[in-house]
Amino acid sequence: MPVTPPETPVAHTRWDIVLIAVSAGAVAGMQVGKVPPVLPVLISDLNIGPVTAGWIVSMFNLLGASLGIVTGLIAVRLDPRLVVAGGLAMLALGSAAGALAADANGLIMARAVAGVGLVTIAVSAPRIIVTAAQPRDFARALGIWGIYTPAGIAIAMVITPGIAAAVGWRGVWLVNSALIGAFLVLFLWRTSRRHWPHKPVPSAALTWSAVGATLARPGPWLLGALFGCYTIQFFALMSWLPSYLTSALGFEPGPAALLTALVISSNVLGNLLGAALLHRGWPRWLLQLITLLTTSVCGAGVFAADVSDGAKILLAFTFNLAGGLLPAATLAASAVHAPSREQVAAVNGAIVQGANLGSLTGAPALAWLMTQFGGWHASAWLMFIAGSAGCMLVGVVLRIERRALQTSAGTA
Repeated sequence: MPVTPPETPVAHTRWDIVLIAVSAGAVAGMQVGKVPPVLPVLISDLNIGPVTAGWIVSMFNLLGASLGIVTGLIAVRLDPRLVVAGGLAMLALGSAAGALAADANGLIMARAVAGVGLVTIAVSAPRIIVTAAQPRDFARALGIWGIYTPAGIAIAMVITPGIAAAVGWRGVWLVNSALIGAFLVLFLWRTSRRHWPHKPVPSAALTWSAVGATLARPGPWLLGALFGCYTIQFFALMSWLPSYLTSALGFEPGPAALLTALVISSNVLGNLLGAALLHRGWPRWLLQLITLLTTSVCGAGVFAADVSDGAKILLAFTFNLAGGLLPAATLAASAVHAPSREQVAAVNGAIVQGANLGSLTGAPALAWLMTQFGGWHASAWLMFIAGSAGCMLVGVVLRIERRALQTSAGTA
């Protein structure tokens, strides 16, 4: 969520505070990335089908998909340090509950509990970052924040196979719970008043009437739907790529997870590249179109039957590199569709909610297509439908923005 800069800027940017806030996001991202490497084991151990397995992956995004706006608007009125700490506690609780789940339904519910932690961290950590940074460093600090999801996913995919080999998938959940608990202690210590006197304060500047006026506009919802088209593609590919590498290409689980982590890491580079291109004046709509066209073609090619193994890996890297362009371009549009700075939070809430809705549906949608159409090649339908819808939304949003610009110029 966007944030209002502190009334009294800090004397110098506290990069240590920025780093620990980004690390909190990465810890949340790890809870997404820990599942794909053990999906084959979960399917066997819990005796479930691929669609149910897909819901285990994506249920983590349930709250963000359904209550992202409300959660963000409530959190903005609270101490973000305590909100992030509470989010970390929910992550730890959900991971521990997942380890004790007796069946797939229990595991899905535990993932939903952990998802509460994800959305609270996502809406509050940026406020900590802005409070810790000088105004001249806002863009750079928030650009670093943008890497938290792919970075966390990649880290989890690297370490999960080794943990699973030693203590099983339930051990993976317990180890994650312990790591989150340890990080929670570190977070509270480093952000305490003793180490960081200039902590953020709750904001009450945003009224519900202003929120309603903002959300009555079509722009916020279209931006959310646009972002969701991309996250459908991203989470479908990210969630099932390790399983595809092992079942179709003959990789061992460890190398498959490591390769997937490297592939997703290229998304971090894409995020940073997108921020740099925006700074150089590239239009948002162009970056969005580049992303959606590239991910549609590359996503379909990764699972195609007549593409060589080496080309599949290259396509997966290209998918994630291009995919990193879209988040920066879409989030940068939030200020354009808000009547004032205070109402940017409502716009960004709609964007985050749309992104989480796509994240929620991507993995099970691909699993359903595979079961209905008999193979991995069916992913092409998902990639092209989501990509085509996203491209059309880019055009609609661009038309709204140009019309608003013309109206503003005429009024002036």
